[in-house]
Amino acid sequence: MIMKRAVMVVLALLALVAGISVRHWQTVPIKAPLPEPMLVDLEGRAHTLSEWRGKVLVLNFWATWCAPCREEMPEFSRLQSELSSRGLQFVGVAIDEPSEVRDFLKAHPVNYPIWIADDNGPKWADSLGNDISALPFSVVFDPDGKIVKAHIGIFHIEDVKKLVLPFLK
Repeated sequence: MIMKRAVMVVLALLALVAGISVRHWQTVPIKAPLPEPMLVDLEGRAHTLSEWRGKVLVLNFWATWCAPCREEMPEFSRLQSELSSRGLQFVGVAIDEPSEVRDFLKAHPVNYPIWIADDNGPKWADSLGNDISALPFSVVFDPDGKIVKAHIGIFHIEDVKKLVLPFLK
């Protein structure tokens, strides 16, 4: 009797593991990114990513309080200067208050556009591949506007170059 129960428990556990495994192996459809939220510059003018169609776009989500974000921005400015004539465009999307961003940029200017995301900005970033809701977070788009890579954490300039150079003129 005890042996029969033990066998039944083992079989039940095997069935459970098999069910979980099959569920895990099923193809999960890739969800489409959420619609682009309202993105405005520091003067309040609305913008969309389509403004950069035809260029390789590096969209960088950051915040003034994020030390790794602040660390990568000077490198992005240097690369913007070096490769903009070949079709590279950085755009910073601040997940922050506009007044904080203005103050930060006075002390630490960059040579690429900075936009402010509305309250849906973080959700949009998550839908673009930021599955841990971390900053900094960068998304690289090819000239046709298709996502090439989503990168969480500091995006080292050497890695950016390796990724974007094949798409540049």
